[in-house]
Amino acid sequence: METSGFFYGMWQELTFGQYLQFAVNFVARNYSTLGLIIFVYAAIIFVGRYGGQKFIPERFESFVMEKYGEFAAGNSKLTNEKVVRLIYNDWKDEISRFPSYIYVKSKRDYWIERPSLEILEERYSINQDKATEILTNNGVIANDVQ
Repeated sequence: METSGFFYGMWQELTFGQYLQFAVNFVARNYSTLGLIIFVYAAIIFVGRYGGQKFIPERFESFVMEKYGEFAAGNSKLTNEKVVRLIYNDWKDEISRFPSYIYVKSKRDYWIERPSLEILEERYSINQDKATEILTNNGVIANDVQ
C-alpha cells in the first residue's frame, strides 16, 4: 500500500512539478471556496450581461417618448431634427444618473463596466438615429423616407 502512494506522489511530482502539485493540492483542499468564487463571478457577469441589456434599451425608449412630450408641449415650432438632437443631448446627461446596479458587459465579455455614451453607442446602437426610429415607430413623427 505504501508503495502505491509513493509511486503516485513521485508521478505527481514528475508530471506536475513542485508548484503545480501545490496548486492541485490547494484546489483539492479548498474546492468549496473556489466554487463559491466562481459562482459569484458568474452572478456578476449575468447581472452585467442581462440586467443592462434589458434595462437600457427600455429606458432609452421611455426616455425618448417622455422628452418628446415635454418638448412638443413647450414649443411647437421645433423641427423633428432639432427635437431629436435636444432629446439625445438630454440622454447624455441621463446616462450618468443610471442606478448604481446597472452595468454592461465589457468589450471582451470577461467582466462588466459602468455604461457610458460611447459604450451604449457602440454595443447597443443607441444614438440619434435610434431616437428618430423610436419616434417614427410610435407614430409621433412622420416617416420622411419615401
